[in-house]
Amino acid sequence: MLQIVTRTPFLIAALIIFVASSTLAEDDVRTVPVHFKAGSNSATVKGKVKGYDSVDYVLEASKGQHMSVSMETDNASSYFNILEPGENEAAMFIGSTSGNEYKGKLPKSGKYKIRIYLMRNAARRDEVAKYTLKMKVTGDAEKAGASSNKPEHKHVGLGDLKGMDAITAIDVMTSRGFKSVDSITSGETLYGIYYNPSTKQCIQLTNADDRVYAVSDIKTHPKCH
Repeated sequence: MLQIVTRTPFLIAALIIFVASSTLAEDDVRTVPVHFKAGSNSATVKGKVKGYDSVDYVLEASKGQHMSVSMETDNASSYFNILEPGENEAAMFIGSTSGNEYKGKLPKSGKYKIRIYLMRNAARRDEVAKYTLKMKVTGDAEKAGASSNKPEHKHVGLGDLKGMDAITAIDVMTSRGFKSVDSITSGETLYGIYYNPSTKQCIQLTNADDRVYAVSDIKTHPKCH
């Protein structure tokens, strides 16, 4: 009996590791290419996500064109983000703080990802969200070498904030010229919006478990001015 009791904690630990690994393996990011029909500049798709799963709709567009994206969903915790070409984590638009509608001029040419997901509070409950996503691209591509009348601003690097203690991160943001302009709480996640008047950067810090989970340059926000 003593031998069995001694080994039980190790068996439990092994079981926990196995279950955690299995759960991570079940998480899924599907990729769906988007192609407009001949003569059309828009597309509408319907689908659903469940739990921690997400869907990337990949849409190719050119710098200078205007893109509009909107989503209707039956789950209030379902949103979409938009990621620039070449990005896999940092989003140029975050639906959870800006709403499920985007309109803007594209900064780069390439494949944009429109990522559908559930917030962590809903994902933990393994909820399902059904949605209708509308995408539209208009205008001509910006010509190579075209000059801009807008002044260039040197951005402040913030890559070192990811994983940092949340309180320390706030002090670092302040020391680098940022001011807090807004914050949103969803479940156990806090989204802080910071603006730097000198560099014109509008940054979102996603905090979970008292740590900075993600640092995102969201470009625009109603209070970033």
